[in-house]
Amino acid sequence: MLFDKSKTQSRKLKVGIFADDMDRRGMGTALLLRRLVAGCLDKFSRDIDLRLIHREGFCRHPLCERAEKTVIKMLPLPKFAGFFSYLRFFIFTGERFDVIHFPRPSLHPLFWLLKMLGKTKKIVVTFHGAPENDDIPVYQTPMTRFNRRFIALFAKRFIDAAIVDADVGIGQVAGYYRFPKNGIRRIYAGVDQNFRPLAEEEKPAAERKIAEKYGIKKPYLLTVARLDPHKNVHRLVESLALIRRNNLSLSLVIVGGKHEPEYSKLVEETVLRHNLGNSVHFAPFVEEEDLPAVYSLAEAFIFVSLSEGFGLPMLEAMGAGTPVIASGLSVMPEIAGDAALFIDPYDVNAIAAGIEKLLADDRLKKELIERGRRRARQFSWNNFVAAHIALYKEISGR
Repeated sequence: MLFDKSKTQSRKLKVGIFADDMDRRGMGTALLLRRLVAGCLDKFSRDIDLRLIHREGFCRHPLCERAEKTVIKMLPLPKFAGFFSYLRFFIFTGERFDVIHFPRPSLHPLFWLLKMLGKTKKIVVTFHGAPENDDIPVYQTPMTRFNRRFIALFAKRFIDAAIVDADVGIGQVAGYYRFPKNGIRRIYAGVDQNFRPLAEEEKPAAERKIAEKYGIKKPYLLTVARLDPHKNVHRLVESLALIRRNNLSLSLVIVGGKHEPEYSKLVEETVLRHNLGNSVHFAPFVEEEDLPAVYSLAEAFIFVSLSEGFGLPMLEAMGAGTPVIASGLSVMPEIAGDAALFIDPYDVNAIAAGIEKLLADDRLKKELIERGRRRARQFSWNNFVAAHIALYKEISGR
């Protein structure tokens, strides 16, 4: 009997994506995962057979109800239940995949069994950036330190492709994880179309809503960043102290929440030291439906991070018609292009001067808004998803 090549070529590519993070709120990595899954279901269902792999009790997002799922049963153990439940899945699952995709580099120490035991042909891991050098302060736990060394010394041998969010990310991941550059693929994220400028008639209702719901009142500067050391928020707070000498009504809204305990304490102490308790507002979690208005109503969006994998909040602000001031380091110039006013994030005076320059120059503000809207339109979720599908096919030999 002759081998029918056409049947093999027409078979859908079976892709498993680990989806424990799907439910996480306020996380850019979770947002990218949701956009990838939604795009696969809506526009590429003819190309791939998508399966979401997750532990029992996880993946409660509505997207999870639309997708085929492979649920990892949890063992009733007092300790290390997750570790051994994953291990049992790796060894005993009857599922077979063409590609398994880990959307973050938080890898189980025995993930490689999936490949060694023939459960998947290829493994893809997404790395959302890494510090460019050892001088950049980052939030680390014993687990993240282990994971870095684990990937650098062993795990990279079993990873067929690494995805990064920007061209800068290729060097970041190659240096930090010692991953070979020829195995790294850049895939830009996109921007949701609901990030748009508010019409004049929409603004009064939007102002009332965000004031009542989140305590955010105009006029304010905005930053979207969890309180982690590399986000550099304490220097932004110090710059606000300089600005308020001439602009007492201006406040700073920080959306993202406290995270690394010591750094969160440093930011709070900086606020108190400069007597800015009434001028710095730590907003609670902002719902996705309200975030465009929070961006659009800000006087400016300030992003002073020392290192990023992509910097999605910059593009969201641009889409919402908010002028952007950004760090001139890391990935920020690549993503923002000519649509941001760049400053030295290590220099508090430079941050303050940049903000004052923008607020005093209506022409500059208008130019940045126009450039920002054009720039944001260059980043598409459709392209983001299509690039993933193309990569899955490429490494699978399709």
